[in-house]
Amino acid sequence: MPLTWDRVSIKLFICRGAAHAETRNTVMEQIDFQEAVSTPTAAFDEGLRFFAGKGMVNTTLKRIAQQLDDHGIDYAVIGAVALNQHGYRRFTEDIHILLTKEALERFHQELVGLGYRPAFEGSRKQFRSTEGNIRVEIITTGEYPGDG
Repeated sequence: MPLTWDRVSIKLFICRGAAHAETRNTVMEQIDFQEAVSTPTAAFDEGLRFFAGKGMVNTTLKRIAQQLDDHGIDYAVIGAVALNQHGYRRFTEDIHILLTKEALERFHQELVGLGYRPAFEGSRKQFRSTEGNIRVEIITTGEYPGDG
């Protein structure tokens, strides 16, 4: 049976993890995520924060979900973050978001340059958060992963 994921579940997941976390952890946001997981001990510590609903990935997830909501852009969280919500625990270094083609265009127009930058020159679906350098990958509806 396929997993279902609705906006209420996303908000509950995000809020549950953030309920005990500070709204903004400026010390963590100043650190590049790749540096934060550059050693086994540092990666373990960040993994513990992730599974506690804190850490850099969850902070970025909370921020992007709020911004998408504020801009009225429909989305679904997919990938390892979604799996964690359903009890399949695994650490992840990125966030995967499902958008329509129209929503992707709006994301480019309204959010790229305001907290997100292309992961590389010419990238249309892979981004990095400007705070923490977390990778955000967009999958568009009606396409398959790897379709550009």
